[in-house]
Amino acid sequence: MLHAFEMNAAQIASWSVVVQEGQSVLGAPQSGDAAPVVPGGGGAAQSAPPGGLGNFMMPLLALMMVFLVLSTVMSGRKEKKKRAEMLSSIRKRDRVRTIGGMIGTIVEIKGDEYLLETDRNSNSRAWIDRNAVSAVLKSSGLPAEEPAAETTKA
Repeated sequence: MLHAFEMNAAQIASWSVVVQEGQSVLGAPQSGDAAPVVPGGGGAAQSAPPGGLGNFMMPLLALMMVFLVLSTVMSGRKEKKKRAEMLSSIRKRDRVRTIGGMIGTIVEIKGDEYLLETDRNSNSRAWIDRNAVSAVLKSSGLPAEEPAAETTKA
């Protein structure tokens, strides 16, 4: 007499795929065992082992990332401030280098444009934008030109 073998999905899902000692390939109990042995306590999710290097490394990596971002931002601000100070201190007769590599002397200043004299013998001159100056090579040392103060008569 043949008996029908019936199983439901919960029984199949509880089988372990890992072959362990005392179990068959699918994790079903071998003959003589009463109940199937399922690693992890009956199909419950297994937790990671406590401690380890991960608990120490993640906060350390986050702290290093914050430090790198802050140092980059701070150095960028410092460079920007230094460049703005250099551009505001340019006067007539200063020797400058442009971002294009031209070296010359400032002859005239009109707003944000400078007349740059590159060769005195051939009278070579070019108008450049204020932001085209990359460095002041030699400062004239003259004080800034200020508009004449108006005097009022009493």
